[in-house]
Amino acid sequence: MLIQFSVRNFRSIHDEQRFTFATSSDRLHAATHCIRTGLKAVPRVSKAAVIFGPNGAGKSNLLSAISIMRDLVLHSTTFSPAEFAERHSPFRLRQSDARPTEFEVDILLDNVRYQYAFSYDERRICAERLLVYPTGKSQRWFERGLIDDSGTESWAPFSNNFSGPRAMWRDATRPQALFLTTAAQLNSKQLRPLFDWFNHGLAMVFASDKVDLSQMVELIQDEKRKKIMLEFLHCAGFQVHDVRVAQTQMAAPQYAERGYAAGKPARGASEPVAIEFSHLRDDGSVVWMQSSDESTGLQRLVGFFGPLLTAIQRGQLLLVDEFDLSLHPLVARYIVQLVNNPHLSKCGAQMLLTSHNSTLMDLDILRRDEIWLMELDDKNCSNLLRIWHCSSPPRKHELIGRRYLYGRYGAVPTIGSPDLMGQRVQLEPAPTLRAKAQLA
Repeated sequence: MLIQFSVRNFRSIHDEQRFTFATSSDRLHAATHCIRTGLKAVPRVSKAAVIFGPNGAGKSNLLSAISIMRDLVLHSTTFSPAEFAERHSPFRLRQSDARPTEFEVDILLDNVRYQYAFSYDERRICAERLLVYPTGKSQRWFERGLIDDSGTESWAPFSNNFSGPRAMWRDATRPQALFLTTAAQLNSKQLRPLFDWFNHGLAMVFASDKVDLSQMVELIQDEKRKKIMLEFLHCAGFQVHDVRVAQTQMAAPQYAERGYAAGKPARGASEPVAIEFSHLRDDGSVVWMQSSDESTGLQRLVGFFGPLLTAIQRGQLLLVDEFDLSLHPLVARYIVQLVNNPHLSKCGAQMLLTSHNSTLMDLDILRRDEIWLMELDDKNCSNLLRIWHCSSPPRKHELIGRRYLYGRYGAVPTIGSPDLMGQRVQLEPAPTLRAKAQLA
C-alpha cells in the first residue's frame, strides 16, 4: 500500500509537493476508511483520497508524475536516449532553474516499508536511493549520485543486508537506467517485491484515455465476474439486462484465422472486439444494442469497472483522473463508498482521484484528511495541501462542499467579468462569495 509520494520539478510542479495517505488523529470513519499498517511511525493510512482544484492547477500532473515514475522503473533499461529524454518534462517557467526532476515513493509491502527515490534529467539518472525498514530501523540498501557536472558517478557501499551479485548489477546499470530496474531484471529476489508493486500494484485511468470496452472481453466471459459487473451497474442506476461480445458475420474458421480465439483478439489482430448490451422491452423481450449507442456515462463506468474490481480484489492502488467525468454525483459517491466498505474491500485497496465534484466534499463520504486541494500560486507553480491544513480548516460537520465553492478554502477559479461581443457580462464578485461562506 502507498504511504506517500512526492515530486519536484515536473510540469507545473516546481517545489516539492508531497501527497500522503497517512491519516491524522481524527477518529471519524476510522474503522471503515482507514487501514492499520502495524507501523509505529504511520499507524493508519486512508483507503481513498480526492484532489480538488480549478482547471489547469496541476491535479493531473501529480498523477502523471506517478505514471512516469512507474514507466521509468519498468522500462528504463530499454529506452533509447530519445525515448528517455521524452520522459523528462520539467517546470519551464524559470530559465535559471536546471534542477533535475525528483520522485520519491514510500510504500508498505508484506509489513516491510520501502522508501525509494531517484532524480533524472533529459540525459541520465542523476541520483537513486533505496531505504528499507524490515524492522523499525532503516537500512540503506543502495545509493548512487553524481559527483559533479562532468557526469562522474559515485556509489555508496551496499548494505550488508542487501545480497546478491551487487557489483555485477552495478556495472550493468547504464547512466540512463535505474539500478532497481537492472537488478530486478537480473533476478534480484530482494528487489522483486518493490519492482512488482510498480508492475502489478498500480492501475491508472486517465481522462485522456479512450474507453476501450474490448478490454472487458475476458471479464465478460467469466460468468461470476460478469454477474458482479451487472449488479454493480444496476446499483449505479443503469438498467442493463446483459452484456456480451458482439456477434461477428465471419464464420468460425475465419474468425480464428483472423487472429481471434474465444472472443479475444490475438496479438497482431487489426479488428477490435466490440461489446453489446441488452435491455428489456416492455413485453419482456430482449434487444441488443451496440456500445456506441449507449450513454457515455455507461461506457466510462463499464471501462472503469475492470480496474476497480481488480484493485479491490488484489489490493492495488487505483489512480483515476477526472473521476467524475460523465458520472452523476451520486454514482461517484457510490464508487467511493465501495472502496471504503470494510466488508467488500478487505485486501488493502486504495484509490486516489482528481475531481471537480464538490458533493464528494462530504464528511459522510470522506474524512477531512482525505480531501486535498491543488492550486497555482502567483508564479504559476502548483501547490498541494490538505484542506485540513488550509488557512481556514473545516470544522466537524461543516458543509465543506458549499463553503469550498464560495471560496473559503481557496483552490477555486478566479471568475471575472468578460467582454463578449461588445457586451460586458456582470458576475457576482468573489468577495461577496467569501462573505456568504462565512455566513453559511
